Amino acid sequence: LATGFAPAGGSARTGVVLRHSRAERPFASLRVAASAAAALPAPSPQSPLPAPSPSFAVGSKVLNLYSVFFLVLNVLSLCVAYPLLAVASAWSFLFDRKRRRAIDAVVALWARLCLTLFFFSRVRVEGAEHLPARGQPALFTPNHCSFLDIFALSGFLPRPLKYVSKVEILRIPLIGWAMQLAGHIALRRADRKSQLATFRDSVACLKDGNNLVTFPEGTRSPTGVLGQFKAGPFKMAATAGVPVVPISIVNTQYAMPVSSLLPIRRASGMRIVV
Repeated sequence: LATGFAPAGGSARTGVVLRHSRAERPFASLRVAASAAAALPAPSPQSPLPAPSPSFAVGSKVLNLYSVFFLVLNVLSLCVAYPLLAVASAWSFLFDRKRRRAIDAVVALWARLCLTLFFFSRVRVEGAEHLPARGQPALFTPNHCSFLDIFALSGFLPRPLKYVSKVEILRIPLIGWAMQLAGHIALRRADRKSQLATFRDSVACLKDGNNLVTFPEGTRSPTGVLGQFKAGPFKMAATAGVPVVPISIVNTQYAMPVSSLLPIRRASGMRIVV
């Protein structure tokens, strides 16, 4: 709607229309909205907060004592969760191979406990009434600023989810193995053949009745400002015949920015807006 024009009878700076003819009245509110949107300032980049001291570098990434605390507790929690995951995997491979809902439930419980018990944080979900009905598969397209986006979505969005994820994530011990068991889809971004296979697997996943998450920016934003979308996710949804559900994830980049290897501070004010 940001057209940047000022209608006749309006202010050149705000574009607010003062009088409308009878023929123009049905469109008056739309023109005012368009003019107001044009007058809004462009979003400014959000600089990630510096890591609390003391911090140290591992290659190009930053860690601190909070990172070590988070890592140790998560490894311990995964060791406890894996027996449940083994039972859920056996059930899923025997009776629910295409959807694997039992594995999704264990992963969601683990992600929620990680944020609430170890991060002392909760995620507020706004607009859950806009979600498709349960049982209706959909493609979810959130913005992407942090690895914590996956924790937030998996733990707090009230739907079972699969992800299209770069293959390196699925190779992470324990976490990546659980994602593979759940049937998440690997992507090798530099491999054209892999991209085609990912497209086919994603469409099949949606047609099997699963909700699929793909980040349409293709990578994490280092500043929190939304990047340009790729066309692939929307072609997936059109091919599978499922709705696209846009989602905003707010404030995860401060706890675990792109520059950090693990979380560097407690997350606060995290929100998922549907």
